[in-house]
Amino acid sequence: MNDLFEKLNIEVPIIQAGMAGGITTPEMVAAVTNNGALGTIGAGYMSAAALKENIQQVRSLTNNPFAVNLFATNLETFSTDIQRMQHILNNYRNELDIDPGEDSVKVKDNLEEKIYVILEENIPIVSTAFGVLSSVLIKRLKNHNVTLIGMATNLDEAKQMEDAGYDAIVAQGSEAGGHRGTFDVKKYPNGSNIGLHVLLQEILDNVSLPVIAAGGIHKKKQFEALLAMGAASVQLGTRFLMAKEAGTNEAYRRALIKAQTNDTKITKVFSGRPARAVNNRFIVEVEASGISPLPFPIQNQLTKDIRNAGKEFAVADVQSLWAGQGVGNIEKEETVAEIIQSLV
Repeated sequence: MNDLFEKLNIEVPIIQAGMAGGITTPEMVAAVTNNGALGTIGAGYMSAAALKENIQQVRSLTNNPFAVNLFATNLETFSTDIQRMQHILNNYRNELDIDPGEDSVKVKDNLEEKIYVILEENIPIVSTAFGVLSSVLIKRLKNHNVTLIGMATNLDEAKQMEDAGYDAIVAQGSEAGGHRGTFDVKKYPNGSNIGLHVLLQEILDNVSLPVIAAGGIHKKKQFEALLAMGAASVQLGTRFLMAKEAGTNEAYRRALIKAQTNDTKITKVFSGRPARAVNNRFIVEVEASGISPLPFPIQNQLTKDIRNAGKEFAVADVQSLWAGQGVGNIEKEETVAEIIQSLV
């Protein structure tokens, strides 16, 4: 545990999850870092230019180190086989009074450009989801003394990261909100759904790296129990969604406060990858349509305008309300400092 603390240069064994999509504002990342934990920029969907700007904004607010989270998978894709899904989605666009969807979708991959920015800006810690970085990129990061953290939802994934040269593993239980790091969604169509306690123990027993626990953590007693099991640290996402410094929009916040523990479900309708969200009208209707979501990131790109309109017009029923199973314990907004203090 002490080795991990030294590598991450943190005082408190808490990592703020790298939630992509605008949640991890510079203010939140800096606040987490300034309170002794590890703040993380969720850079999965960012361009290289946006990442550079975010890094510089965080640096203007803290002198402490922080991390950047990336998708290890190649996002670049193009498709014209989207008409059936667009037909369904256009119903929501009509309601929201936004333009109908296009006949094709194209997604650019910025991974190598973002690695360049990370090295140029001397970011000391990188975490990844959805797979293992290529050996070329790992070598490039290691040559610059970057600490690598990878998310695993089963033992095989953890061992792959250990073999590849990662420095720590996040054991991401099925309780976790949003996208979990499952590598192969063809083999595990709904993600590799192992509960945190079983997964943590299995990885601890079979992998020599420090292990970070993630998934449904919201109380001090959970935090202490996971450390007692042998976790080097914990990673929190859902609780930080309600931080006053987070980029969570008001409709999303209201939905989180209202949600009960059994109100979340794993769905692919927003992104094409299994992710845990608060159930809402969009999930119910698209799943009932009989039209299968397109693969990630095509589905994610197709629904992006609808989700953005939901944020702008405060319509929670068409937003991806990512949340873990601990959401039922969220009762109010808190500052980052209050969240961290409540745990330690």
